[in-house]
Amino acid sequence: PHTAIIGCADSRAPLETIFDALPGDIFVLRNAGNTCTHAEGSMIGSLEFCVGALGTKMVMVLGHTACGAIKGATATHLQSKAGNKPQVTKALDALLQGLSVVAKKAADELGPGATEEQIVKRTITMNVFHSINFLLQYSSLIREKVASGEVEIQGGVYDLESGEVEFLGRCPTQDTLLKSGAALPPSLT
Repeated sequence: PHTAIIGCADSRAPLETIFDALPGDIFVLRNAGNTCTHAEGSMIGSLEFCVGALGTKMVMVLGHTACGAIKGATATHLQSKAGNKPQVTKALDALLQGLSVVAKKAADELGPGATEEQIVKRTITMNVFHSINFLLQYSSLIREKVASGEVEIQGGVYDLESGEVEFLGRCPTQDTLLKSGAALPPSLT
């Protein structure tokens, strides 16, 4: 496969269809919220196999508009901020709690007058870069391949209404993250 894509599990964002790909063109990894916050070993390990053994040259993290996971994470953040921290009773709660960190950053960046809808929209984009940051920070193989120019990592957001992908480019902190010394995600150490 020439490209690996971390995308959302949402069935409204069919990656092979979006990019008009044939079987074998794209190495697809999907989960709710296109995140590496949980199941880091699975996502990072799969991408390391893809860029290492399969020789993939492009990695894309693709978010999408109206993402239910991001909406849930934003609601989780706003509930916590109001002093009503949701309890974690199932895996989905833990996923939303992990993503709520990104929603908090988006809310802080937008300021106190931001609506929930504005926070969700900003969080979708910030989460794409959050996932890219995680990949670069915790995979020495991916860092090495990106630093040498063998692999490119890009972000994007798919618009469910228009069917268009907004390409976001590389992560603004990529140069700093390429100097990271972390070898494994925190959950694996």
